Amino acid sequence: MKLSIDAKLGILTVICQLAILVVCKNILHIQTNLLTGYGPIFVFLIYVFSKDQMKESDRNPLYWGAAIIFVTLALIILYAFF
Repeated sequence: MKLSIDAKLGILTVICQLAILVVCKNILHIQTNLLTGYGPIFVFLIYVFSKDQMKESDRNPLYWGAAIIFVTLALIILYAFF
Protein backbone atom coordinates (compact mmCIF):
# COMPACT_ATOMS: atom_id res chain seq x y z
CA MET A 1 0.00 0.00 0.00
CA LYS A 2 1.49 3.28 -1.10
CA LEU A 3 0.59 6.46 0.77
CA SER A 4 -0.16 9.68 -1.03
CA ILE A 5 1.94 12.79 -0.56
CA ASP A 6 -0.84 14.43 1.45
CA ALA A 7 -1.01 11.45 3.80
CA LYS A 8 2.75 11.47 4.34
CA LEU A 9 2.74 15.18 5.14
CA GLY A 10 -0.24 14.66 7.43
CA ILE A 11 1.61 11.95 9.36
CA LEU A 12 4.67 14.18 9.63
CA THR A 13 2.44 16.99 10.91
CA VAL A 14 0.92 14.76 13.59
CA ILE A 15 4.36 13.56 14.72
CA CYS A 16 5.65 17.14 14.93
CA GLN A 17 2.54 18.28 16.79
CA LEU A 18 2.93 15.48 19.31
CA ALA A 19 6.59 16.41 19.74
CA ILE A 20 5.65 20.01 20.55
CA LEU A 21 3.02 18.92 23.06
CA VAL A 22 5.27 16.38 24.80
CA VAL A 23 8.26 18.72 25.03
CA CYS A 24 6.21 21.66 26.27
CA LYS A 25 4.23 19.66 28.81
CA ASN A 26 6.82 17.21 30.17
CA ILE A 27 10.15 18.97 29.70
CA LEU A 28 9.42 22.70 29.74
CA HIS A 29 6.33 22.45 31.98
CA ILE A 30 4.39 25.10 30.10
CA GLN A 31 1.08 25.15 28.29
CA THR A 32 0.90 26.20 24.65
CA ASN A 33 -1.70 28.59 23.31
CA LEU A 34 -3.80 28.19 20.18
CA LEU A 35 -1.78 30.25 17.72
CA THR A 36 1.71 29.01 18.53
CA GLY A 37 0.90 25.52 19.76
CA TYR A 38 -0.53 24.40 16.45
CA GLY A 39 2.08 25.83 14.06
CA PRO A 40 2.74 22.61 12.09
CA ILE A 41 -0.98 22.12 11.56
CA PHE A 42 -1.29 25.64 10.15
CA VAL A 43 1.57 24.98 7.70
CA PHE A 44 -0.09 21.74 6.59
CA LEU A 45 -3.44 23.49 6.12
CA ILE A 46 -1.77 26.18 4.01
CA TYR A 47 -0.32 23.40 1.84
CA VAL A 48 -3.64 21.56 1.51
CA PHE A 49 -5.69 24.63 0.60
CA SER A 50 -3.15 26.19 -1.77
CA LYS A 51 -1.69 23.17 -3.59
CA ASP A 52 -4.10 23.45 -6.52
CA GLN A 53 -3.08 27.06 -7.22
CA MET A 54 0.68 26.46 -6.94
CA LYS A 55 3.11 25.74 -9.73
CA GLU A 56 4.46 22.19 -9.96
CA SER A 57 7.86 23.24 -8.61
CA ASP A 58 6.27 24.87 -5.54
CA ARG A 59 4.31 21.72 -4.72
CA ASN A 60 7.42 19.74 -3.82
CA PRO A 61 6.59 17.81 -0.61
CA LEU A 62 10.22 17.93 0.50
CA TYR A 63 9.99 21.71 0.91
CA TRP A 64 6.71 21.51 2.78
CA GLY A 65 8.02 18.76 5.05
CA ALA A 66 11.10 20.84 5.80
CA ALA A 67 8.86 23.83 6.57
CA ILE A 68 6.79 21.75 9.00
CA ILE A 69 9.92 20.49 10.78
CA PHE A 70 11.41 24.00 10.86
CA VAL A 71 8.26 25.47 12.40
CA THR A 72 8.24 22.69 15.00
CA LEU A 73 11.86 23.25 16.01
CA ALA A 74 11.44 27.03 15.99
CA LEU A 75 8.42 26.85 18.30
CA ILE A 76 10.20 24.52 20.72
CA ILE A 77 13.24 26.79 20.81
CA LEU A 78 11.11 29.89 21.31
CA TYR A 79 9.19 28.24 24.15
CA ALA A 80 12.44 27.09 25.76
CA PHE A 81 14.09 30.51 25.79
CA PHE A 82 11.18 32.94 26.08
